[in-house]
Amino acid sequence: MKELVLFLHIVLASLWVGGMLFLVFVLAPFVRKLPIRDRAFQEVGKRFSFYGTLGSLSLLFLTGLLNIHYIVGFSSLLDLSNPYTKTLMHKLGVFILVVFVSLVHDLYFGPKSVSSSLHRNMARILGFLNLLLSLLIVYLAVKLRFGG
Repeated sequence: MKELVLFLHIVLASLWVGGMLFLVFVLAPFVRKLPIRDRAFQEVGKRFSFYGTLGSLSLLFLTGLLNIHYIVGFSSLLDLSNPYTKTLMHKLGVFILVVFVSLVHDLYFGPKSVSSSLHRNMARILGFLNLLLSLLIVYLAVKLRFGG
């Protein structure tokens, strides 16, 4: 069971981070040249928000909790002298930040980005920040695989 939970966690992380990388490196350069640029970004953003933010991040949280249970147990989360636990707490903190940035991006700046260059620029900045934070989570996950 624990292998299945870890597998699902990795697939969901791939969907989240891979989706953002696809948006930045493939979709955005193509869509920026289209006359329906704003509408295209809104539609793709809504779909990715549903599958990425709502779906992936929610399930990543649940599978992450199960992984904590299987790998270290909840009782050892308070032992910050352990390098594994310390890295895990950093990963959880960055994850909470990603959730916050995602919600602000998806619920406030994203929808208003069509009518305002300020909101469009903020949506871009928050999207890029989210990508960097998500890559940091992947790095911390790799670090955990090597003991913390």
